[in-house]
Formats: sequence, C-alpha cells, structure tokens
Amino acid sequence: MGRDEAVRGRVNGKIYRDRGLEDGLELMVQLIVCRALSNILILPWPNISERDQQWTARSENHLGFIRRITSDYRALKSMPNLSKDKELQARVKPTIHKTLHLLSDQVESIAGEVSKTKQVCYHSLQESIQVTLHIFPIYIHQPDVIEDMMGFYLALFQGLRVQMGIPSIQSTIAVFVSLFTRDQLAETIQHESTAGTRVVEKFLNILEIIIQEPGSAFKAFIPNIISICMDHIYPIIAERASPDIKPALYRLLFELLQNKWRYFFPTSVLSKIQGGTDAVENDQQFIAIMQAFGQSFLQPDISVFRQNMKALELLNSKSKLYDKKIFKDMMMFPFLNVLHQVLLGRTHELLNEEIMLMIYNMAAVDMNHYFTNFLGEFLSSSEGIHEHQRESLAGNFKKDDDLPTFTHCLQRFVNDLRYFRLCNNSLPEGSIKL
Repeated sequence: MGRDEAVRGRVNGKIYRDRGLEDGLELMVQLIVCRALSNILILPWPNISERDQQWTARSENHLGFIRRITSDYRALKSMPNLSKDKELQARVKPTIHKTLHLLSDQVESIAGEVSKTKQVCYHSLQESIQVTLHIFPIYIHQPDVIEDMMGFYLALFQGLRVQMGIPSIQSTIAVFVSLFTRDQLAETIQHESTAGTRVVEKFLNILEIIIQEPGSAFKAFIPNIISICMDHIYPIIAERASPDIKPALYRLLFELLQNKWRYFFPTSVLSKIQGGTDAVENDQQFIAIMQAFGQSFLQPDISVFRQNMKALELLNSKSKLYDKKIFKDMMMFPFLNVLHQVLLGRTHELLNEEIMLMIYNMAAVDMNHYFTNFLGEFLSSSEGIHEHQRESLAGNFKKDDDLPTFTHCLQRFVNDLRYFRLCNNSLPEGSIKL
C-alpha cells in the first residue's frame, strides 16, 4: 500500500477515509491515545469512595491536558486576519479537523458515564466550544469544515447538554438559526461534495434533540425550526430522487408533532370532557407538514415511505391524528387517494399490508363516509374504466367495518380495478366496450 493510498479506520463508529496512510493512522492513533489519557483522568476510579476520588485535582489535570492538545486550535480566536485571509483559512484547516475530531471523540466516549465525569469534561472543553462558535461564521461557506464543527456540536448536544445548560444551548441554537438562512442552506445542500448534505443532516439532528427536550425552554424556537424545515430545506429536496436529508427531515417533523402536539392542538383534556371544540393553532404550518408527509408517499424511496407511514400511524395511535377535524376536512381524502393509487400502481408491494392497515385506520374514523363518499369520488376520478365497471366495483366492496373483511375487500377492489384497466387498454381500437 503506497504512502498516498487512502486509508480506512474506524473509531467509535466513525470512518476516516480519503487521507494519506500516514495522516490517517496518525489521527486514529491520536484518538485512541487521547481517549485513554482522558479516561484515566475523568472516569471514576473503581472500588474508591466518592470522597476519595480527588475530583478537584483530576479536573485541573484534565483541563491542562485538553489545553495542551487544543493549543493551536484555541489560538485561532486571536488571529485577527483569519476572517479575511483565505490562504490562512486553508492552512489552519488540518488543525481544525484534527482538534474537533479529538474533542468529539472525547465527548462521545463518556456520553454514558456519571454526571461528575461529564462535568469535568465540559469544564475542560468550554474554551474550545467558544472558539468553535467564534470561527463558525468564517467557514460557513466551506462544508468540509462546517461538517466537523456540526459533528462536534452534535456530540455535545447528545452527551453534555445537561452540563451545557439551557442558556448556553439557546445562544448556540440562535447562532445556527441566524447563519443557516434559506440561501445558505440551499448553497450547502447543492454543494458539489457530499459534505454539504452531511452538514444539513447533522443540523437537523441537533434540532431534533432540541425538539425532544421537555418543558417550554425552547418553545420560542419552534416557529424558526418549522420555517427552516418547510420554507428552507423541504422545497429543495422534495422533488429530488435522492433520499439524502429526507429521513432526517421527516424524523424531525415527526418529533416536532409528537413532542410539541399542543403547539398545534392546545385544547385541554378538561375542555374535551366538557364538549369543547377541536381547537387548532398554527394551522397553516400543520397543513404544510401534513402535505410534506403526503408528498413523500408519491416518491419511489421505500424506506422514507415506510418511515413516514409508521410516523403517522404512531401519531394517530397516540394523539388521534386522523380524528382531528382539520385532518378529516382537508387531508383525509388526499391521503386515502394517494394510498389507493400506490396499491394500484404496485410501486411498494412490500408494504401492501401496512398500507391497507393505514387505509383502514383512516377509514375507521367514519366508515359510512368512506363507503358512500370517498369510494364514489375515487371511482369517478379513476381513468381507464367504464361506468358499469365503476358500479360493479362499488357494489362488490362489502360494507363491513372489521379489519379482516375490510382488507380482503380492499385487496379484491384493487385487483379488479387493475384488471378492468388492463382489459380495456388491451382492446383494439374501435372495439365495442362492454
């Protein structure tokens, strides 16, 4: 293997590639050595009482250790020309890459450890965190560097957000939201390298963590998060065949609906018991999110299709999504229509059982409406069949509301409709149509 041949190495699930053999091995070795030295200083000593753990001295030693391995990185904050000098920015990239990978590995390695270990680690990292936030705007147009920074912050939010505290997290998210504008996100997503895609995915992962936090500390960010998803990112990726970013985006939208349901449906339980109305707030945002889920069912990617089916079914199971008036009035028909079309098109046959179950759960909200209204409208708009065939299809669909009978009849309905179309299309031109 030559000196410049690419090397692959895996540490903590991360893959390092496209680097010279020497550089790749050097980074891997440094990750392992630094992690070992750090663990000696901050992991609890076994069989030693809490009083004798010497946390104060060990914290000071760990701080000194982190300062030594980040000295070049921390010096970036005092470089006055860094923001304007493109050559200088390029020269310090290796320092940024190496340091952020070392620090990310430090955080990930103690994510499941005791609180004291995390406190010591966060205390040692604070200077480097501030440096990262300082140089973030300088490299905002360089996805290869921003990817490392977002990876570092993702590790922090996953493992040390309690130690960071709400004010620090709020200020960090505010910086991200201000920098990732519509134009900036478009530029990043459409970047020629795949680093841009990974940057946006990490950004969405961070927002997902924020949305999952209980309480109202981050409530003020909800409108901005929805705008980032629906106004900035979704229009760019909606029609793209590539599944990149879509799973992360839809997962964030699902977590938003699941964890911040009252942002859209604030009606209290007491109000419902007393016969209160099915109040809805921020309805336009809710409609836009539902339309995005519906549009995903028109795409060929089966993994996104399955992910979003499960998401909507879970929301219905937990919060009665399909029973909401806004869903019944504005979304029930489009969703039922597209799901029936998917069955007819046989584009996702591996998911037929799940699709039919989802149709049943939607129809079960008002079976009478499904049989008397939806089926009639669906057949009227179906091309390639004749009127007497429509009548036959409607008449043969038994109006039973138990799941086994319903799915059996639905499967027969789809097969018959497909058969009628096939027969009609195969007739020679000018044939008498029966």
